[in-house]
Amino acid sequence: MALEIRALKRYNTVTLPNNRQVSWYNYATNDTAAEVVAAGYFNDARDTVKVGDCVDAIIDVDGTIDRISFRFTAVPSTGNVTVAYDGDAAAS
Repeated sequence: MALEIRALKRYNTVTLPNNRQVSWYNYATNDTAAEVVAAGYFNDARDTVKVGDCVDAIIDVDGTIDRISFRFTAVPSTGNVTVAYDGDAAAS
């Protein structure tokens, strides 16, 4: 499947010294954990997200619903956006 950009909602941003910002997002999808964390899934969000931003997601809504948390590890201007799990059950 593909990212539904309208389902990715930022709910908090913290500005650190030197104007570095970190944001938190909610996301819901019918896609599975494997699809959501695959390299390139979030390519259409590259203008929105930054390395270190975090996502709390409800996945596989039309199947076996689960919750995962992950953060962006690479957001290049070209190539694939990548994420890493933040230690929840779906990642095991």
